[in-house]
This record gives sequence, C-alpha cells and structure tokens, in this order.
Amino acid sequence: MRYELEDRMNKKWIVASLFAVAAFAFAQTPVIGPTSEGPDAVDKGADSASVNQTVKLILPQATALHLDTTTLTFDLKALDGQGWPHSSDPLAGDATIACVYAKGADETLALNDEFWSQTQVLPGGTYYEVQDWPKIAIVGGGVVDSYPPIEIGDDGELIEGSKGYFVCYKTFVLQLFSNWSYWDLTANRNDLDDEYPSIEHLYIQGNTCATFGSATGLYDLPDGASRHLIPKNLNFGPTGDQVLDPKLPESCKNKSWLDTLIVVAVKINSDRYGENRADLTYTLQSADVQFGTPQ
Repeated sequence: MRYELEDRMNKKWIVASLFAVAAFAFAQTPVIGPTSEGPDAVDKGADSASVNQTVKLILPQATALHLDTTTLTFDLKALDGQGWPHSSDPLAGDATIACVYAKGADETLALNDEFWSQTQVLPGGTYYEVQDWPKIAIVGGGVVDSYPPIEIGDDGELIEGSKGYFVCYKTFVLQLFSNWSYWDLTANRNDLDDEYPSIEHLYIQGNTCATFGSATGLYDLPDGASRHLIPKNLNFGPTGDQVLDPKLPESCKNKSWLDTLIVVAVKINSDRYGENRADLTYTLQSADVQFGTPQ
C-alpha cells in the first residue's frame, strides 16, 4: 500500500514538473548572440562607406486547421419537457442552438463558378442573417417549442402549420492557416457504418471573419457528398493577410490564423428517436494557383 501511494505521488510530481517546465518555456525571455553568415563585405572611403546585405526569411510550406468542437450536438430533449424548465422557449437556456419552423420545402438556387457551381439551399425556406461576429439570427416560421411539433392557440384550437417540419441551427469556429497563394476549405461527409442511424437532412456553410457581413444560404450535405465552403474570390492567402483589416472584430486580429464561422443546420423530419449521427471531415487544401471547379 505504501509503495502504491509513493508511486502515485511520484507520478503527480512528474506531471506537475512537466507543467512547470512548459510554463517556464513559454514565459522565458530568449537570449541570442550575433551571427556571421555569407562572405564578408568591406568598403572604405574618405568620408563614406557602403556595404550590401540580403535579408532572407525562409518558411516551410504550411497548411493547418484548428477545430475545438469535435462533437456538435443538437439535443432536442428540452422540446419534450426535459432539460431546462418548461417555458415558452424551451431552448432559451442554450444560446448555441435555435429551432424554427420550416416555411415550406427547401428553396434552391444554382450558383455560378465563383461558388464552385454548387447549389445554395434554404432548408425548409429558413435562413440566417448576420449580426455581430460571430452571432447570427435565424429566420423561419416561428420558434419551435414542442416535439413532436404542435401548437395550440389561446382559443384551444390547433394553430395551422404547427405540425410541420422544423430546422435547427448551430455554429462553431474553425480556424484556418495557409501561407500559400490560394486555398480551398471543404466538408466531406462519410457516415460510419455503426449502430447509429444517419442524420437525414444536414446542411452546412462557412463564413470567414474577414468577409462576414452578408446573409447566405447553405449547402445540403448528404452522406458521401463533399462541399466547398468558401467562394473562390475569398479563398486567397496567406490567411494572415485577411486579418489585417482594422475593422475586423478584435477576436480575429493579431494572428495569422483565419477564424471561420461554420453554420450547420438539420431539418427534423423522420429521424429516429435517440442518437442520430453524421461524420464530417474538414480539409484545407493549399496551392500556388487558383483552383478550378472539380468535375
């Protein structure tokens, strides 16, 4: 027993020491000395002398993604009286999700090559409007407050249309880094073959903080599909160039990573009870030439 206690204490001491070393390494002030590189240069004159120097900055080619939301959960149990206390807006306790009634069928619009010739979709006729980064407002046929969806008016009668489909929205920030001339951010869906059924209707879109400001639709993302999230006229780099605008939100400034707000929506129709899943992979591809539209 004594040896087990000593072993645990030793392990804790090692972990604490590693944290202390890491903190010291991050906070310490580096000390350097002079360098000598290349051939010597000498000049002399009666009242003036000049020598030439070339300063080189050599960087490796780099492309990177930072995602801290590896699980995105649409938990709608509150709509069935579970979770938060019942109110006229059961999801009000969660400021990261909004559910609204679909206005009708999906509305689609074929886009040009600038948008990779993809099709924009308003899920159930709903859409989002831009507010202050990184917040968006969801526009639909009214807030959904029960599951299955139904509303009874003050007169005790069913409100027409309250049994319709509804759409829920969530967002998260994906940070991009590229020091190439161009880059392309894609989302690919390949649901794993496991015990969980697939989410039937999933939609997605991306908005960088450097170009945030316009209302937009999304792209449908069925299983096996891939979608380009950033238009061609906005996917140029290095990403550090896009965060130089002094008008940008403070959270986007002073870094070479580019914050991108990913909007994900699900249309609730005939998904099964319990947990349904979609498995997504985000890929940032960099190149020195502008990407063409893949076939």
